Amino acid sequence: MPRLVDPEARRATINAAVVDIVGESGFAAATMRAVADRIGASTSAVTHYVESRDDLLRVAVRGEVNRRISEADEVIGGRSGAEGLRALLDWALIGRSQTAHRFWLAAIVAAADQAVVATELARFNEWWSARVRGFLADTAVRDVDASADLIGVLVDGLIINGFYGDAPATSARRAQILDLVWSALDL
Repeated sequence: MPRLVDPEARRATINAAVVDIVGESGFAAATMRAVADRIGASTSAVTHYVESRDDLLRVAVRGEVNRRISEADEVIGGRSGAEGLRALLDWALIGRSQTAHRFWLAAIVAAADQAVVATELARFNEWWSARVRGFLADTAVRDVDASADLIGVLVDGLIINGFYGDAPATSARRAQILDLVWSALDL
């Protein structure tokens, strides 16, 4: 008798394997064979759920983007203005794990030569930009564009800094830096 497999559970397992592999070794390492090995199945068990490597990456990145947008929206709740922006930045900089940051950094690097990753990442970036600019527009900040750029540099810089073994940006350090930028923006 054939084994019954829950298709949604199998897709989730495949996506989680892609995210783990990418977080550990980058997008180049996320192959059908590597995913199959990670989940303890054959490549045909993977290709049953995804048509190609691009599809494999698209589904996994889309799932991560959707998960992050949902998490952030939940953390933000009904907040607006400076309060909503602070909740978003706290979530992005302090509430995320090193694994989540590694996946995100790998996605940014891969977007340069993997159109499927770039497309999914662009969707998140549009959401992020709209949220940051919307929150800033609801404050008394003088220059929304320059303030949004400063926030972008802050977020990118702190995430990247977290990967240096000799000077990691711990959550406490990130909070201190965020407080300094917050003061500079007069929020």
